[in-house]
Amino acid sequence: MGHLRLGQPFFLLLAAVLPLLLWARSRRQSSAWLLPFSGRWKPKRKTGSGKMAIFCAYAGLVLAIIALARPLEERGIFRIPREGYDILLVLDLSGSMLAEDYERGGRTVSRFEAVQGVVKSFLEKRVGDRIGLVAFSGRAYTVSPLTFDHRWLDRQIDRLEVGMIEDGTAIGDAVGLALARLAGKQAKEAEKRKGKFLILLTDGGNNCGALSPDEAIELAMQKRIPIFTIGAGRLGEASPSLLEDRGGSAANEMSPSDLDEELLQRMARQTGGRYFRALDEGTIREAFAAIDAEKKVTFSDRPGLLTDDLYPYFLAPAFLLWGLALFLARRRQLA
Repeated sequence: MGHLRLGQPFFLLLAAVLPLLLWARSRRQSSAWLLPFSGRWKPKRKTGSGKMAIFCAYAGLVLAIIALARPLEERGIFRIPREGYDILLVLDLSGSMLAEDYERGGRTVSRFEAVQGVVKSFLEKRVGDRIGLVAFSGRAYTVSPLTFDHRWLDRQIDRLEVGMIEDGTAIGDAVGLALARLAGKQAKEAEKRKGKFLILLTDGGNNCGALSPDEAIELAMQKRIPIFTIGAGRLGEASPSLLEDRGGSAANEMSPSDLDEELLQRMARQTGGRYFRALDEGTIREAFAAIDAEKKVTFSDRPGLLTDDLYPYFLAPAFLLWGLALFLARRRQLA
């Protein structure tokens, strides 16, 4: 349980009126101005139900005064960021991403499996940033628009699978879609942000799509959005990988790496980003760590206090007590 305090403590001064009400009621034959139906509660002789009705009415007043004072439970301090980056992650889901040429804990893992874990770790570090996600292979689609809800985005990443889009590597289309998402229609909100950048991770070269990589580079330069590129996978032939096709059959074959490093280097250089070569899971982590360090905002944020309002726990019983008081008063009147 956290620290308790009152948000509006001056309302407790109303409690000083209660003794005055009790005194005034004892001095008058009819006291309807003090409490609803209180004139009916003053019996010619004292009865148990009459005393209980009066007790419930005043107990309800005490609880209502406490509710007005707004009791709060302090949960802790949180930071309110004033600015941050807009980031679009562009992830390759082509069939070659299932090639198992990375290692983790003494076992081989696929490129996609390695990338998936690193990206999720990256999300945890970018608390003040809006992050979106575009996935692509033969075509590109938006998995998530820019959002502060990184937990929701984390769940969307868990749902990604290689093979969920027709195979291919449409780098130009993917970058073009990501740039459109970064530009967006939220101009006023974008003005408050520190900046924008795009992270492209792929293990192949562009081989399909309507937009060429050079056209995508030109668009990024016009919008002044840097592209950080990461080339995944080892050079040479990849380890065997299994990729089930739509018919349920499987292919198990060695495939040479077709990573277009020259394109990724040029894309990063011309847009003001950086290129990273990820030969294993460790170097993927190093690439994301370098991007995180280079594009990190030192927030001049202000602290905020996270609190829970407790007034309903006092106000609800107050209404119940008042209802009981009216019931007892009515019951005595009919007796």
